[in-house]
Amino acid sequence: MLSELIQLADRLSLNGSSPFMKKKIHWFIDLNAEGKLISISPTVSHWKKTKDGETQENRGKEYLSPIAFYIKQNEKGEIIAAGGGGKAVAEPGIGNIPEIFCKEISVDKNKVYIQPLKESDKYKYANLVSLHRNFADAYQNNYLAKAIYNFLQESTSISLEELISKTFNWNKDEESYKKKMTEVATETFSFRVSGKLILNDSAFKKWWEKEFNDHRNEILSALPEGVDLLSVERNSHCKLTTVFPHISGVPKGGPYCPLASFDKEPFQSYGFDSTTTPMSLENAEKVGVSLNWLLHDNYSHLRIKGSDIVSVFWVIPNSCETKLVKPTFVSLLESDDPLEVKEYLSSPWTHSRDDIETSHFYLALISSPRSRITLRSWHTDTLRNTEGRLKSYFQTIIMALNGEDNTFSISELAGVTVRKGKNSSPLPNTYVSLFETALFGSPIPHKLFKAVLIRQGVEMAKGAEEKDFEKRLAARGAVIKLFFKTNKKGGDMTQEKHDVENNSGYLCGRLLAMLDKIHSVAHQKSGGTKNSPANRVYSVASKTPALIFPRLCDLARHHLNKMGGGLAYNLEFGIPKDKRKDGVDEDWEGLAEICRRFNETSNQCFPRILSLEDQGRFAIGFYYERERCKKMPETQSKENIDQNTDQNQKEG
Repeated sequence: MLSELIQLADRLSLNGSSPFMKKKIHWFIDLNAEGKLISISPTVSHWKKTKDGETQENRGKEYLSPIAFYIKQNEKGEIIAAGGGGKAVAEPGIGNIPEIFCKEISVDKNKVYIQPLKESDKYKYANLVSLHRNFADAYQNNYLAKAIYNFLQESTSISLEELISKTFNWNKDEESYKKKMTEVATETFSFRVSGKLILNDSAFKKWWEKEFNDHRNEILSALPEGVDLLSVERNSHCKLTTVFPHISGVPKGGPYCPLASFDKEPFQSYGFDSTTTPMSLENAEKVGVSLNWLLHDNYSHLRIKGSDIVSVFWVIPNSCETKLVKPTFVSLLESDDPLEVKEYLSSPWTHSRDDIETSHFYLALISSPRSRITLRSWHTDTLRNTEGRLKSYFQTIIMALNGEDNTFSISELAGVTVRKGKNSSPLPNTYVSLFETALFGSPIPHKLFKAVLIRQGVEMAKGAEEKDFEKRLAARGAVIKLFFKTNKKGGDMTQEKHDVENNSGYLCGRLLAMLDKIHSVAHQKSGGTKNSPANRVYSVASKTPALIFPRLCDLARHHLNKMGGGLAYNLEFGIPKDKRKDGVDEDWEGLAEICRRFNETSNQCFPRILSLEDQGRFAIGFYYERERCKKMPETQSKENIDQNTDQNQKEG
């Protein structure tokens, strides 16, 4: 992975030692030439509509902003991370509320508090003031430098609560006030003086470029020499870094989140201390700038909803003329729009044939559980293989739901493996497994398959009145289908093959759904019932059919006899195609036909125990039959049947 990221930096001519990087700025502090506060105004990148249909600003625009060099020397002369240990690093021209106003905003359940920084945190404000003092001293005739420095010297005396209420026009009594204040507490501010943005000032840029490069050269001279195994010339000596650059954009990454910590496990393994993975400063910077670029490019990363995992991906074509192909199809993995997925499946390849055959697709899944990056998965393949597997994945997870095709995002599929609720989150490996299945055809693990079956039994027992019951049932079916597809133990379990499946577990699932249909129809006239056989006995029926099905069949016989008439007859014996009112040219199978198929398969005996895999087949058979029973066709009247028969004889 490291080599590929270095090649990406070279391919895109990314400068890993640049003193500037694009950052999102949320607010401008407007000052006059003397540094007096005029106003604070938001930066709005675009407007978006909320679920309620209201228009809401999407605050924050990207500007090329100064960044601090990520390495420093401590009092002992040791090389350490500038942002290590959770320490904030000041960067000129930008800052948050603690750095600019020496205050912090905290929100609890009932109130918003604005308080001065603790003594241990006041360095954040002092460091920003020190940087702007240096800028003002270096460019004494620059009015922006003077104005911002003057403002920062007085900013601690500003009543932040009064400033916010007046400038932002936010009502403290509104329910949204706490949410807004929570957002502001972490957002970034910059400065405008007499309408001119400090980030665009040429003198400011020149000053910071010199400061950054002087500091970098000082650190470079103090670094140890050695051999970088990732360099093209492996025998040549270079300056080896002992600190890795900060990677921004990783969930829970914090102020300093390196890809590797050379003084931590596993780099101290085998007693080799930090010499296990030597890397030059230049290559470390290239890896860092590539990862940061991928995490900020909208077409090169995907955040997985409900998790702390983010994927980064890119395609490198063999042609040197094309620098990069952006695999936009990956974003479909978080789409739950069946029309969008169907359009992708019916479309031709998204790239030219040469690109598909020769281009290489790279993907990494990363997270940051301990303030440094954890690489959860790394894969490479050709673009053709990747897109082919993705299309196969989508074709597998499409499930009929209430008569319409439905699809699911990765986060939705992961979500059905655990109890629904805010305090219940899928394991990171669940997201990783689904991602690897979608893009690289990796088999669904048995552990994940088992978790889905357990949830199936639990949620069926709770009943169909639960919120999102239908969609979660369909999503579990999609995961089960993926298991059989990728483990080659059942192939494509599509609804088109539903009527010809002859596995005893599958047919038991069909039978339960049909018995459930008979039960619900029998109770319609009495106002219906929430206590159906499927909800009551699903878990037992899917594991030990012989224990429960004889009783269920006796109960169904009782219901059919009690109902009587044409409806009971159709439920038991089905509807021939020539009697269907909808004109569909196939018979609608009833209870008797399902029992006939079952008797042929299982020698007229219900299985005592179903294996874990047969429990999965049971679930698919149950789901498809349940959907089929929802669309039970109406029958034609005798007069219409006679007319159709005469017409067919004439045509014959």
